[in-house]
Amino acid sequence: MDWNQVAGNWKQVRGKAKRHWGKLTDSDLTAIAGRREELEGKIQERYGYTKDRVRKEIEEWYQSLRSELDQSREEWADQLDVIRADLERLSSTVSRVANRQIERAQDKAVEAAQQAEEAVRRNPISALAIAFGVGFLFGAFTRR
Repeated sequence: MDWNQVAGNWKQVRGKAKRHWGKLTDSDLTAIAGRREELEGKIQERYGYTKDRVRKEIEEWYQSLRSELDQSREEWADQLDVIRADLERLSSTVSRVANRQIERAQDKAVEAAQQAEEAVRRNPISALAIAFGVGFLFGAFTRR
């Protein structure tokens, strides 16, 4: 992280600056707008520190921001790994359940086909009449 990132994310970082240098006002922080030189000047003005002391404090604060950001990145990466593992387990579970349901559906379809075949063998005339009626209805509905 370089200072440009601090400047680019000033709205998020300004609260940390306010906590670190409590004498800086909201209008000071708005005027600073992420510019390091402005921050140095406002700290000198509010605290009466020497330029060297201000630069040292800002560098220490900046380093703490960097370490917070690095720690935050590591935490996010760890959380992302946990989420990935959870998604893999969920995907595996869904796959197993879906496969079981497909097997059951296939079994029921085979059973229904066997029952239909048996019904046709027992009552061939009725089956023929039903097939004729279904064909007639299909033809009537699909004709324009």
